[in-house]
Amino acid sequence: MFINNTVIQVRRGGRDDRSEKYFCFHSNIILQHNPILLILDKILTNTPMENTVQERHSWLKLTVVLLWISVWAAATAFSGNNEVTLNYDDPKTVALMYVLQIVSVIILFVAPAILIAVFWTTTRIRFLGIATKPRFATLIAAGFGILFALPLIDWLSGINQQMHLPSALSGLEEWMKSTEAKAAGMTAVFTRGTTIGSLFLNLFVVAFLAAFSEELFFRGLLQKMAIQCFKNKHVAVWFGAIIFSAFHMQFYGFLPRMLMGAYLGYLFLWSGSLWPGILAHFLNNGIIVFLTWLSNRGAIAIDPDKITGGQNQLAYVAGSVILVTACLYLVQRIEKKRSGSLVQ
Repeated sequence: MFINNTVIQVRRGGRDDRSEKYFCFHSNIILQHNPILLILDKILTNTPMENTVQERHSWLKLTVVLLWISVWAAATAFSGNNEVTLNYDDPKTVALMYVLQIVSVIILFVAPAILIAVFWTTTRIRFLGIATKPRFATLIAAGFGILFALPLIDWLSGINQQMHLPSALSGLEEWMKSTEAKAAGMTAVFTRGTTIGSLFLNLFVVAFLAAFSEELFFRGLLQKMAIQCFKNKHVAVWFGAIIFSAFHMQFYGFLPRMLMGAYLGYLFLWSGSLWPGILAHFLNNGIIVFLTWLSNRGAIAIDPDKITGGQNQLAYVAGSVILVTACLYLVQRIEKKRSGSLVQ
């Protein structure tokens, strides 16, 4: 095996030498009798998201993905009308709910993302950004960014919960409230434990597995396809954030979830790796899981969903906006510097 760094001259504008730009890219020339080295080289090669190859049938792929989650959402909404009484005090029932939760996210998010990437894209699994290694500084900035965002998320959640629809849409509003209450009830069942074992189980299922599967699907698959379709990265990020928030069908938390989706989307856009977003998503979920666990044990006496209230809330919100913006700017600069070292 040998790897050759090639310099290619590209003339832009076709008018004079001043419009010539020189790009250096990493081209892999690998002998066919070394397949293992080929696989390792592909996994270890970091490709900025902006430089991905244009895929074919992008609109068809995006339509299939949207239809898939729409059918699932409709089935969930329909099944919600059929009340089923379960004994949540029975450990076997709770254990079955954990199993169903794990299976459902694999079927809904993980399996479709991997199958579509492997069999319907030119870069296969690398299309999802899961094999791209992020910079450590990017991970740190992404993690602090989501922590700094908590006051803003809490404030937007309070505003969102004050939403009232016109009387003509009272039926829709009642359905939205019912959906919100059921989702909150299910979360309470998962997070009501007080043991160390229940804490780690929830950190895995509620925090990590949810973060990993949702980032794989909504950022790695849906947002990437939206970029291919819309030809505008920012439109694609916000499109993915809106779909991400709407799919949860918790409409009284739509605004903060959409904002978080946009934050995660920009992390993926600028880094080309899913791992900064997975880390940030995990921290967001994990903090609530941990604080709820402490509250269940009587160690703290605050509402884990309202951790930044009080008279100084607006000051916290303003500081939150500034710090989150700074973290996103830092991520962009870090990744721009890295891509600049690859593209000269």
